[in-house]
Amino acid sequence: MKTTPQSLIFPLNIYAELLELAFGHVDFLSYGTQAEPDLSVTGAQQAMAARLLAMLEPAPGATVLDIGCGTGALAYELDRAGYQVTAIDVSEQAISAARRRFCEHDTASAALPRLVLADLQNYETDECFDVLVLQNSARYLSPLTVFAHARRLLKAGGQLLILEEFTGDDSVQAPEPLPVLSHVLHMAGRAGFELTQHHDVSSSVARWLEHCLPLFDQHLVALAQRTGLSTDQLLALRQSMADDLAKCQRGRYIHALLAFRMDACDVTLLPAELMPAERFQVLFERSFDTGFDASLWHWKYGDGRGHSVVACKRGEAVAHYGGISRDILYFGRPARALQICDVMVLPQHRSFYSKRSLFFITAATMLELHAGNTAEHLLGFGFPNIKAMHVAQRLGLYGKTDELLALSYPADGEPAAGAWTVAQAGPEVDSGGLTDALWQRMAPAFADDIIGIRDAAYLHYRYAQRPGLDYHVLVLTHPSGSHAIAVTRDHGEHRLIMDVVASADDLPQVLIALSQHGHDTGRPMVLWLSAGQLHRVRTASLHVEPTGIHIPCNAWTQGPAAETLQGKWWLTAGDMDFM
Repeated sequence: MKTTPQSLIFPLNIYAELLELAFGHVDFLSYGTQAEPDLSVTGAQQAMAARLLAMLEPAPGATVLDIGCGTGALAYELDRAGYQVTAIDVSEQAISAARRRFCEHDTASAALPRLVLADLQNYETDECFDVLVLQNSARYLSPLTVFAHARRLLKAGGQLLILEEFTGDDSVQAPEPLPVLSHVLHMAGRAGFELTQHHDVSSSVARWLEHCLPLFDQHLVALAQRTGLSTDQLLALRQSMADDLAKCQRGRYIHALLAFRMDACDVTLLPAELMPAERFQVLFERSFDTGFDASLWHWKYGDGRGHSVVACKRGEAVAHYGGISRDILYFGRPARALQICDVMVLPQHRSFYSKRSLFFITAATMLELHAGNTAEHLLGFGFPNIKAMHVAQRLGLYGKTDELLALSYPADGEPAAGAWTVAQAGPEVDSGGLTDALWQRMAPAFADDIIGIRDAAYLHYRYAQRPGLDYHVLVLTHPSGSHAIAVTRDHGEHRLIMDVVASADDLPQVLIALSQHGHDTGRPMVLWLSAGQLHRVRTASLHVEPTGIHIPCNAWTQGPAAETLQGKWWLTAGDMDFM
């Protein structure tokens, strides 16, 4: 069968052109297993498909759903073996290529297999299948999405087959696009899928990649002519394949064939962003005994700002573990952290906090997906109460890095050096680029610490756009020309200092000036600050009290150790989503 490379999306069209140039035909656009030295590149691809088919437990005649079928090569082999095949793909070009494949060959079935333009999430059918197969297509979906929809589409006791590339060694800090294999296996177990077969084919895939790379060199000029891409673009694609090979050879990446059996399970885990905000109203109100605000939920999680894992029973959200993405400076270099929030379990579903509890399975899954050395977020942090902190530590989810202290000055405390003036500013926080200038002076002082970005864009999002609360923006000016910006809000009889952006050298005097302003206006000021940063603001009359709020780090996945993070975070009340 001749697949038309021009009908495929990049980079599949390039791989198809390369295979056609080298071998005169295109069948599979997936990894091969170089189990024998004399196998051709295309023969190794056929051998990988044969290995996948050999893992099928149901006999021919069983129903199979091929998810992300591409040009239909695997669906064709399944059909030839006597299975009743349905194949889906999001690419209209791929479905057209698959249809041509079947039309140009005799099929084992009396009718053409069903070829459907659809993705897994939106594929609707009344049928349940004996087997679901994902050949190098699971990488485009969250593992939770795969398992949740597999449960929807499989018969009881049905088989889920996955051939995929995963991150294997996550000991080195560098983001990877592929999920960690051990994490995926944990998630499968929590979702009710028992691992029945596990074959590591990394070494044979590495040998296959070694055979593929010279094809780029042999056909580079012709490939450029046929695709219209420059030599540099094609060499970049070759380099990505070489990088893939190198990671595979050193164990960073793993290629695995996995078979699961679907067991009974009354809990479905999903990425919460797949559900409308209103679906969380009952859970939120019963967990926190306060009203649910959909606009606040969107402020936290909308437009890709946050991630969450939700546990559902019979379609009802019964537990949730959320996190907001936060840009930070991690010992002077840019990174991302996950600020944990909205940890909820319906009261009637709360139980002894074990590794079978809804709290644990949502928390562990969230951290496996989104925090750690190879995840989008290097580390996680939050502000749990003491009880929640102790439970999470006992379960191995959290380590302790610090605690929040409440800092204040008495009315008759020491005066600020010089005559700082404090003026109310508008609600937009920034004033003529002052915030960014102050942040540029503040940030270098934290080269040996960890601090969330506090530029104008962040302060605008955090305070001007947050629904439901009112904040006061203060601009402080010193005769010497120094400035500072502070954000405060009313909190009981006090005014809580949410954030301060200033040169680090000015921080002690800025806080004294804010305190004096608070006493003068009848609202004493209080700053909540992580204990490890107390040295930056300590003065003789500073009054310090504990808040009972601990600051954890992620201890569940591979990432920075608690010892590395101990006392390093600069965190204030403004780093809390609920204040």
